[in-house]
Amino acid sequence: MADYQEALKAAETKQKDALNIAKAQNKSSGQKANVCPNCGASIPEEALFCPECGFDLNQPLFCPNCGAKTSPGADICQVCKTWLLDGKCKFCYADLSPDAAFCPECGNPKDGIICPNCGKLSIFDFCSSCGKPLTENALKTLELAKDDPDAKELIDAINQTAVIGSELAELETLINNESELDTGDESDAAPVPARKALFSDLQVSAIMKTGENRDTAVQHRIEEERKAEEKARMAEEEERRRQEQQRQAKEKQDKARKEALEKQQAEAIAALNAIAKKHAAKRFITHQEARRWYMCHRHPNAKGWLCNYTGTVHLYPEGPNECGEPALGGCDYFGEIVKESDDNWDRWVPKV
Repeated sequence: MADYQEALKAAETKQKDALNIAKAQNKSSGQKANVCPNCGASIPEEALFCPECGFDLNQPLFCPNCGAKTSPGADICQVCKTWLLDGKCKFCYADLSPDAAFCPECGNPKDGIICPNCGKLSIFDFCSSCGKPLTENALKTLELAKDDPDAKELIDAINQTAVIGSELAELETLINNESELDTGDESDAAPVPARKALFSDLQVSAIMKTGENRDTAVQHRIEEERKAEEKARMAEEEERRRQEQQRQAKEKQDKARKEALEKQQAEAIAALNAIAKKHAAKRFITHQEARRWYMCHRHPNAKGWLCNYTGTVHLYPEGPNECGEPALGGCDYFGEIVKESDDNWDRWVPKV
């Protein structure tokens, strides 16, 4: 962005120098100063465009409303959104007579259209406040977009990326919850059989009658209880081994599934970026045509529209309506953004 600002300042200085030189040459030769405000070249009196750089001579070099520097091909000021092409229809660029209320070519009002949905005045085919289509061209573009293979490809790629991301998030949540539950608590272990009284009162009475059998009977009962406890302990250990094997198998399965999803996610994002670059490389004849196309192809999850002109992310619902050179292309942007400010212009750019 700093390089862009430096380039703007250098271009502005060059234009002013060329303009001063051309004016001085015309003044010394006694000719009327008729020069291009963009490159300073001499131009015929009736010319509509500069024969050297192609600059539209109907367009101001600086915004008449806020004084911001304008680009040679812009139809609006990128800072304050003022229409720059005086005498041109805001929707189709046809020439308008000073007293015209409607464009003779497209029939749209000279000063813009009041959005029936939100009541805002708009000079674009799609409302910059709520995104509602306002013109016949907007409706036609929406209809054509239904069968547009490029748009379908982008939407499918975005949806695929979203599905994989959702599955991956659910799997990570499940893994984290299982880890929290696996605390090593033995409260669920198989209970050890409770020690019972060695003998009933009747048995004690019988045993007491035969002293020589008493010790043998006691040892026998103790041995039986020891065996029962050992059997229960072994069953408990076997159950723990079984559960541990199941846990390890589940962990291995979850890990493999996570790795597969991460690979799919990387591939889906790469495919999405490739399609987005293809959309960004698309060029248009007019800025309004570009705005119509991008506004009707926008994805609901996109944060904004990233323009090729300045690398700025124009937040939706304005999107490309906020850009001064949308015909140069751009694409929907889904990543992180940061705010930058200079020359009284606040804008959002991709986070590096």
